[in-house]
Amino acid sequence: MKRAILYTGAALLAIACGGGNKDANTASSGGAQKHKCGEHEKVQEYDLHDADGQDHFVPCAQSGHEDFSGNVHIDTTGEGILITIHATDDDFNEGKLGSDTKGRDAVVVFPKGPGTKGVEVPLERTPTGYTGQKLITFDDLPKLTDEGTKIEVHIFDHDDNHKDGSHEQLKVSVAISAGKSCEKAIDENPQEIKMGAKQTKDLTADQLGAPMKSSAFMSGCGLPDSANAEICAAVKQGKPLGVPVKVSPANNKVATCIDRSVRKLSFPKSEKLDVVKQTF
Repeated sequence: MKRAILYTGAALLAIACGGGNKDANTASSGGAQKHKCGEHEKVQEYDLHDADGQDHFVPCAQSGHEDFSGNVHIDTTGEGILITIHATDDDFNEGKLGSDTKGRDAVVVFPKGPGTKGVEVPLERTPTGYTGQKLITFDDLPKLTDEGTKIEVHIFDHDDNHKDGSHEQLKVSVAISAGKSCEKAIDENPQEIKMGAKQTKDLTADQLGAPMKSSAFMSGCGLPDSANAEICAAVKQGKPLGVPVKVSPANNKVATCIDRSVRKLSFPKSEKLDVVKQTF
């Protein structure tokens, strides 16, 4: 294997950030238990390294909370993200088949964002509505860091009481990301020099590079001998703040696994932000 290491360091000021989704509304009671109502037009966020997945609630049907409510659950698997839809629907028209979604209830995922090719989720009836699952592979997620890749889940809800054949189209938008890149971590931590303040001793290249000295930390990621992995880790207080990984030839499955492995590493602690780069 080829390996080249480059270390750079800078004294920077840290900031804190947070995220997540909160849904305030709840569908009305009556009959089966309803899901919460998601927020229209809001882009939710999902961390690719989330250990137990995350729920994203569908905006409730405009005709009334008593008719439709849904939950989109996202999990990270070894092959990509698994999207599971659970819907409470008093009038599930799976029998109204057609060449498109204009005449039947359907769920379509646009894994590369709006305006791209969609994939339909196979649905099965449940006592209170329907459920379905669809795997979106890592290759369908072109950007893995920072804002990530925005996917859209469109739900087409038809009811028999809509005599004109009209339907409601509900949408959930989720930004899928593994976390910040080195570049963003550096931008968010501008260099600050305090005159008269006692300067701490810089960490050596050997100290900084020790956690990634060999490929043992990513041994389970399956990097082919014929491929190269370029890793960058922006580290502060012993924790990686930004970790982009580039695998050549392109392999998002392996890149995501290496990204996750790097973010789990513990580095020497320092008040400064240090950037560690390594190529395997």
